[in-house]
Amino acid sequence: MTHEELKLMVYEVIQNIANKSDTLIQADTQLGAEGLGIDSVDFLEIVLELERRTGITIRDEQLTADTLATAGNIIRLLEKSC
Repeated sequence: MTHEELKLMVYEVIQNIANKSDTLIQADTQLGAEGLGIDSVDFLEIVLELERRTGITIRDEQLTADTLATAGNIIRLLEKSC
């Protein structure tokens, strides 16, 4: 999977789960309370969906406030896990 394909998939998953289809997601889009308002349940759904689509397993210790802060951070996390 190319970087561009991964990026588009992450953006799509975030939009679908956060119910923000009218929001433009970019690498620096803040996902938590200061941005899209994604909560812990939504973060879990995002991670599970990305794992399902990519076949990548993300370890619990990789899921930090920093790695989940922005769409770009999630993309980098997935790329490191490949």
